[in-house]
Amino acid sequence: MTFEQLLKHSQKEAIKYNKEIEAVKLLLMELSNQDPHAFYLNLKSEVNDEFKALFEDKLTQYLKNDIPVQHLIGHAYFYGHAFLVSDAVLIPRSETEQLVEEVLYLYDQYFENEKVRVLDLGTGSGCIGITLALEESSMEVSISDISLEALEVAKKNGIKLGANVSTVHSDLFNDIKGNFDIIVSNPPYIPDEEVIESIVKKEPNVALFGGSLGVDFYEKILRNIKPFLKEKALIAFEHGYMQKDVIRGFVEKHLPEAIIIQKKDLQQKDRFTFVGLGGVLS
Repeated sequence: MTFEQLLKHSQKEAIKYNKEIEAVKLLLMELSNQDPHAFYLNLKSEVNDEFKALFEDKLTQYLKNDIPVQHLIGHAYFYGHAFLVSDAVLIPRSETEQLVEEVLYLYDQYFENEKVRVLDLGTGSGCIGITLALEESSMEVSISDISLEALEVAKKNGIKLGANVSTVHSDLFNDIKGNFDIIVSNPPYIPDEEVIESIVKKEPNVALFGGSLGVDFYEKILRNIKPFLKEKALIAFEHGYMQKDVIRGFVEKHLPEAIIIQKKDLQQKDRFTFVGLGGVLS
């Protein structure tokens, strides 16, 4: 059997089980330890029995046991980097890449290459804070999480990717010290009673659910954030597409002097809220 035949078979199985075709392609490519260019060049190559058995075992775990492909291969790609993931952290999503892009753009617009202190609050795998540190050397980045297991994954990612970040074990701001130019957060925002796919249930509940309306963490963050902000500061949130107005209300209540900009993701869903103080977003 060739890679091409194995791919076609696995894609048919994915359709049968209502799973993602691209996910099984990723699984096959990553297990073969080939980059996309080499993988497509070698589609006609024969697959040995040992590899075929390994792939079919992983494929079964994805199709029948709802184990995410990223957990099966041990990493997820984010902003061009392979981040280690486990069942202790949320798998990085493409929407969050857009959040990072927006923060980098706003930094260039309003901080003009200044040295800034950045806090990634509720970091999970570390994908936001680590990527910011890798992309902008003027950012002194701290990443925090309530989960020690998540922080361990984030620490490993920082070391693996060569990012200069500091880690803090903290329940939101409880153990955070000092103040920051930029605070960015992608907290849990799925409403508690919302039905989610079986495969999403394999990710940690603490990183998924945010109260009855999914906005509890935003209110807690905004209620307590002011002492941790410099006079000139940016707050950046990712959130659920139906939570835009509620989060705007929280900002207006707790930071009435702030400028608020809200943006859509690439699917044209309301996904991001940016809050500026001291001339940021003016």
